[in-house]
Amino acid sequence: MALERMLGDVARQGFARVDPDLLREVAERLWYVGEVPNLAEVPAKLRPDAGYLVDRLARFNVLPKEQKLRLLSAVRQYQPPLPAPSAGVARCKDPLAVAWGASMDLTSRLGELMPYQTRQYAADKAKAA
Repeated sequence: MALERMLGDVARQGFARVDPDLLREVAERLWYVGEVPNLAEVPAKLRPDAGYLVDRLARFNVLPKEQKLRLLSAVRQYQPPLPAPSAGVARCKDPLAVAWGASMDLTSRLGELMPYQTRQYAADKAKAA
């Protein structure tokens, strides 16, 4: 499945309800496969959440600096200059989610991604590739 479709699916389901395996797969494709999504291929109404997700995941230390910069450069052009008010922005604790105008933040799900950021996990992924 294309990464852009996966991002749309995450945004459509919402961060609170998204399948953990889908969230993990998106993170792994950004972190270990090196994919850079084209947010133009994500439906416009889902872009704030999709863009926020990529921006947030790009900030994890598991990524080399060059990949981090590629990801941020690819999505920043879609970040609204002033986020449109939405019901979720008031609930967002993450300033990055507010900046994107995301419907909610990813904070409650970040712990699930921790096991996939270890050096050992990265080494195992590299061996398997």
